[in-house]
Amino acid sequence: MAGNKKMNAAADKVGAMLGRIASRVDAMNRQRAELVAELDHVIGVAQQMKSDIAPAGKDLRKAGGKVQKAVAKARRRMSPEARERIAAAARKRWAAYRKAKAKAKTQ
Repeated sequence: MAGNKKMNAAADKVGAMLGRIASRVDAMNRQRAELVAELDHVIGVAQQMKSDIAPAGKDLRKAGGKVQKAVAKARRRMSPEARERIAAAARKRWAAYRKAKAKAKTQ
């Protein structure tokens, strides 16, 4: 009899736990369904917005090519003298670096 009582008590605890788990699963399923409905609504609104601006989007794509060409034409050009000054400064920096490196090796 004592063993029967323990088994019944254990079965009651297991049943209670399973009941709590089942209620949590049900709550999560309800929450999931609410999220799916909300996402469907957001997707619908986004699709409506897309269809509202679609005609304007085609015009923007055509204009985009013109804008890109205009930006490409606005590129700055350096004179050969400026490029030579920059190259000379770079050579001077590298020479100083090599000199310092060689000096460090000899010490």
